[in-house]
Amino acid sequence: MAATLKVYLVNKAGDLSGRFDDSHRKTCGEKLKAYFDAIIPSVAKYNAVSVIWDGKAADPTTSDFVCYLLTGAADSIVATKATGDITLGVSGSTMLSAADKAVVSEVYLRQIVQGGDPRGNATTNRETVVANCILHELAHNLLDATAPNVLDVHKVKDGVICRETDNKPLTGTDAPGNADNTAFQTGFTRRTAGIKQYTGGMPS
Repeated sequence: MAATLKVYLVNKAGDLSGRFDDSHRKTCGEKLKAYFDAIIPSVAKYNAVSVIWDGKAADPTTSDFVCYLLTGAADSIVATKATGDITLGVSGSTMLSAADKAVVSEVYLRQIVQGGDPRGNATTNRETVVANCILHELAHNLLDATAPNVLDVHKVKDGVICRETDNKPLTGTDAPGNADNTAFQTGFTRRTAGIKQYTGGMPS
């Protein structure tokens, strides 16, 4: 029986002095939901999408996603879970935690919204940029953070969100296209058991 895809967004960054407050987060969540609404019609596993801010640690299942919104890379959960040297992404990171046997996805809100500068003005289309960065990390979560890899997110042909972002960061005018949607659809179809999400940073 088809289920609801639940995307838990765990805000641990506050509101960046009003630059990403409740209203911005609501708009960002709506944007992310619209992205997944375009993906799931071709996925038999799901028939609806729900984006949930925060939630409880006991809530997510292996059929859901969890992404942490952190102030910056200095707050990285991924870094605390790494067993060796690791290079964090500029705007976010995703990694399998061997100790927890769960995938951790995170985005660095100040980097995305204020260019990393606590005194910086808010990025244009900030809600869309954050949604795009979350979607990119969730693509890693689904496609290449665990073995066997389904697709290399940075090498998806014609990908807009699923592409190498180091030299060309995601912007507020980017939007997922057919290649991105197909990549997610392929991942959902191949990973029928889902993926255990890291919930240790969620409220108990």
